[in-house]
Amino acid sequence: MYELYELKDSIDFGNSHKLLYVSPFKFERDWNGARHSHECTELFFCVDGRGQFSVRDETFTITGNTFIIINPGVIHAESSSPEAPLEYIVMGISDISFLFSNLSCGYYRGDFSQMRYLFLPLLSALISEVKNKPEGYQQICSNFLELLLSYIFRFSNLCQTPNSSGTPKATDHNIHWIRQYIDDNFTKEVNLDMLADKIGLNKYSIVRNFRRIYGVTPINYMLDKRFEQAKFLLSTTENSVRQISEALGFSSASYFTQCFQKREGISPTQYKALNSQNS
Repeated sequence: MYELYELKDSIDFGNSHKLLYVSPFKFERDWNGARHSHECTELFFCVDGRGQFSVRDETFTITGNTFIIINPGVIHAESSSPEAPLEYIVMGISDISFLFSNLSCGYYRGDFSQMRYLFLPLLSALISEVKNKPEGYQQICSNFLELLLSYIFRFSNLCQTPNSSGTPKATDHNIHWIRQYIDDNFTKEVNLDMLADKIGLNKYSIVRNFRRIYGVTPINYMLDKRFEQAKFLLSTTENSVRQISEALGFSSASYFTQCFQKREGISPTQYKALNSQNS
C-alpha cells in the first residue's frame, strides 16, 4: 500500500525549508524498490517489518525503528523481506542538507526506538493534516515539522549544513564518496562508467564536479594514488617492478614502467637504485 501525499503548494517551515511530500508505505510481498535518487533530502522512519536498504554499493538490514536520512543526489533503494513486509513513513524536504562527520557518506542511519512514542504520533498527525487539509493545516504542519526536526537533531547529534553560499551542492556528497571509494580501491580496476553506475550521475558530470572540488579528474587522482604507493614500495621493499605493477593494478610491467618514467623522469628500476643508494 502506497499513498503519496505530494503537496501542490509546499509547506514552508524553519529556515526556508519546504515539505514536498510525506507518505505512509507498506511493501507488498512481491514488490521491491528500484535504485533512485532525489533532489531533496529524504527521511525514512521504519515502523515495522524487515528489509534491506542499499546506498550506492553498500547494503544493510533495516527493521522497525530504523531511521535513515538520505542527502540530495545520493542513489539508494529499499527492499522488503517476504516474511515480514517492510512498513515505513517517508518524507521529502527541500533546502536542507544534513552535515555528517564523514562527508563521503551521504546518509545517516540510526534507531529511534527510544523516541518512537514521540515520532509516530507526530508523523501520524502530520499525515492526517496533509491528507485532509483542514483549515489552518499548513501552520499546524509547519509546527509539527519544526518539532520533529528538533527531536531528530537532539537524538542523532547531527546538525544541518549552514545556509550560505558554502552549502554543499546535491552532487558534492557523491563526489566526496567517489574520492573515498578511489582511496579504498585505487589498486583495483576503477573507471568512469563504473563510478557513474554506482552513484547515478553521468561520467561527464562526475569529471566536471570532481575537478571543481579537488582540482583533478577522478582517473588522474587514482593514478596519483598509485604512483605515490609505487614510490613507497620501490623505496621500502625488495619487491620487483613486475610485482609492484601487478599489486597496483597496472596491466603490465612495461606499461607501468612507461607511465612511471613519463611522470618521474626516471624508470622504476633507476628510482629504486637511487633510493637504495640514499638510504
